[in-house]
Amino acid sequence: MEKLRSFLFYTLLSAFVSSFFSITFFELFLALAIPIGVFLIFKEKTYGGIFSIPLLGHLSVITLSSILFLKVKRQWNRLLEQDFFSLSYFAVFGLDKKRVTKLVEYTLTISPLLGLLVSLKVLYTYFSTGDFKAFWGGNFVIGNLLALPFFGSLYFFSFKKNFKFRYLYLFLGMFFLFVASLPTERSVILGFIVGILVFLIGIYKLLGFSKKVLIVAGLTFLGFTVSVYNSPKVKIWIEHLSRGDVNSFSSNRILIAKGAFELIQKAWKEGDYAKFLIGWGYGPQKQYKNLPPYLQFINEYECFLPITAFINGGILNLIFVIWFYLAGIYLTYRVLKNRVSHFFGMKLALISSVWVNLVYHLFTLFWVPINAIFYILLALIEKMEKD
Repeated sequence: MEKLRSFLFYTLLSAFVSSFFSITFFELFLALAIPIGVFLIFKEKTYGGIFSIPLLGHLSVITLSSILFLKVKRQWNRLLEQDFFSLSYFAVFGLDKKRVTKLVEYTLTISPLLGLLVSLKVLYTYFSTGDFKAFWGGNFVIGNLLALPFFGSLYFFSFKKNFKFRYLYLFLGMFFLFVASLPTERSVILGFIVGILVFLIGIYKLLGFSKKVLIVAGLTFLGFTVSVYNSPKVKIWIEHLSRGDVNSFSSNRILIAKGAFELIQKAWKEGDYAKFLIGWGYGPQKQYKNLPPYLQFINEYECFLPITAFINGGILNLIFVIWFYLAGIYLTYRVLKNRVSHFFGMKLALISSVWVNLVYHLFTLFWVPINAIFYILLALIEKMEKD
């Protein structure tokens, strides 16, 4: 078992590192780690944590709904991807306390370097082509990837008092925040704001606010606000709002939501009540003919999360998604409450990073491949809280 745990440790670490550079290698390492982690869980009867039921419930409902109602067959690839890689959450529970702590230490230590490489790639691509692009994925991936490097840097600045490079980490943190805000994706920006608030609450509960910390926090929010406000994309949003064009400001979310309500009305009139319970399947918009043609090409039904969750899996799925978020709030409360823990700073950096991803999903669908890393972070926090 020790050899299996060691192999699991290194595959999870490799998955974390590769997530910054290649989705192919990222998923390859997860494909190795997940079966081993699940095997160890059943072998030792450690069946996971507070996210187990809502996560498995969510996956079960959308899979059942898709079996019954999904009309776009190629969407099954996306669904099966979500079903399998979401199990990354459970893989961590196959590790013992020593390896969990070691994995957290390694990821926090290496994350600033990984974030620096991603940031330089984003800037290089921007100055070369005018586009924002990391090594893989779109604009939203950039902010999610830089979440842990940012909070990892703040961790080293805030908790390593005698560390002579701590101000270098503060600079790196500000740099990561700047790069993450460049694509000006609203959901990611809001995620960073919530994550920063969680981190500052933790610092306050542990240390109180010195003048130095207040200055740093003030400069962070000021710089963040100025960089976002001066973005051309934000100016376009303001223009849409000034014209009352809320739908354009919301990236067609209002129009997509109207399409969802039309589906609901149709199901009610036709007596198709099963869809109210388990939804219409794993949300390809191609099957929703009531949407404009230019919105039907999108793979998933991508609207505000409560609507997305209901369309994909009905009331049951919505309950499980809300349960998942409540579990996230509860875990955050536990981390902030247990400030005397030797690992408080580590857990604070992890949970603050997770909130970037959780807030991002409030305005879209519930799954993107990078979620697997954040599920691993949630499990690591839980293991550190338990042991």
